[in-house]
Amino acid sequence: MQVLITGASRGIGRATAQALAPEHEVAVGYNESESAAETVVDEIQEAGGTAMAVQADVSDSAAVEEMVETTVETLGGLDAVVNNAGIADPARLTELDDDHWQRVIETNLSGAFYVTRAAMEHLQPGGDVVFVSSIGGTAGTVDTSYAASKAGLHGLTRALAREYGEDGVQVNAVAPGPAETDMNDDILAYLESVDFRGHENVDTHLPEYACEPEAVAHTIEYLLENDYVQGEIVDVNGGMQF
Repeated sequence: MQVLITGASRGIGRATAQALAPEHEVAVGYNESESAAETVVDEIQEAGGTAMAVQADVSDSAAVEEMVETTVETLGGLDAVVNNAGIADPARLTELDDDHWQRVIETNLSGAFYVTRAAMEHLQPGGDVVFVSSIGGTAGTVDTSYAASKAGLHGLTRALAREYGEDGVQVNAVAPGPAETDMNDDILAYLESVDFRGHENVDTHLPEYACEPEAVAHTIEYLLENDYVQGEIVDVNGGMQF
């Protein structure tokens, strides 16, 4: 299986690339962090796997189309896409100007749309799409722009699952709670700085508050390998919502 993973130079994307690499060929998507992406590629290749780095700002549809075509040409095909690229730039509603709002929505939601649209012709029939969403998409536990972008991924997941299911394309999403990543550190710092009411009252029902990125990566791997899951939003949040 040839798999394109966006935002794979760090965090959940990096863990996913490393989890999939022993059995699959991996395209490590990145935007600015070329050296980090190349490090992931080197680690995979040193372990005997096949990987490449491919660059694009996912909010740029033309760049996305080029990224997908480069992946297909280099790996010889494309069987699955993991839409992991995303940003968080928390702010209160009245502090969100138009550019701020658009930057988050264009990266987290439009970017996933652009990648999936560009890849779909290569995924039919029998391919896979996984969106990396967040507990924020259902519980609103982060901030307005981030939560709205992730909620949009849930609608995109289920609409595409219906639209392309008859073509054998499986479309699902994983919705992590807190994970030990740089982005989560930034989110927590913001929530604590504004004494966010939703944050202080939401906790896991396990000893750990946050999971390692590998826990999310294993769930993504499961979704790619199970041939009878469709249109699902799989929570990986330690019981924050049940």
